[in-house]
Amino acid sequence: MKEKLEAILKNEFGYSTFKTGQKETIESLLAGKDTLAILPTGTGKSLCYQFVGKYLKRSVLIVSPLISLMQDQVEQLQFNGEKAVVALNSRLSFAEKRFVLQNIASFKYIYVSPEMLSSAEVLSALGQLEIGLFVIDEAHCISQWGPDLGKIRKKLHRPLTLALTATATSKVAQDITTSLGLSQTGNVIRYPVDRSNIYLGVQNFANEQKKLDYLLALLPKLAGKGI
Repeated sequence: MKEKLEAILKNEFGYSTFKTGQKETIESLLAGKDTLAILPTGTGKSLCYQFVGKYLKRSVLIVSPLISLMQDQVEQLQFNGEKAVVALNSRLSFAEKRFVLQNIASFKYIYVSPEMLSSAEVLSALGQLEIGLFVIDEAHCISQWGPDLGKIRKKLHRPLTLALTATATSKVAQDITTSLGLSQTGNVIRYPVDRSNIYLGVQNFANEQKKLDYLLALLPKLAGKGI
């Protein structure tokens, strides 16, 4: 399994190694376990479901509250050669939405906004699919989204589910798994938000001139970027 996953990563995505938490999340899903993955920003959470979609060769439904991020991910997939990808959100015209719903089975990656999931027409179309993976992105927002994703998951015949977020307290993690109905079967993968290449510090100065003197001495020593 290990060699096969690395080979797919290289052949399909062009990477030689997995980032923090990616492989563990993918292995959990391929073992048939619903998964909550709490992974730091910048670790490539979207690759987890893109990888599983290619591995299972079945449709992946991704719920995302951020339309701009959704569009970026659609464009990224298209740039990488994946044409069977679509975003169902308020930017679609009536005719575009109707076309997508009538041809929903032809798409491998289907991004959908939470408000679209409130539509009976959209749910009916999605219910006809054999969904390989149901993804909730930005899952820490789950209580604010409006639609009951646990009930929607049930209507979609309880597909294998991945909830993704960069940060969640133990209580928020429990809320996510409970509301989605993952409590009994779910696997939680958590990595700390601390990143070794980022440093945040505070230095106090008696006056503005001393602060400027310190900055002028510090800046030439910086090897990379800083704020």
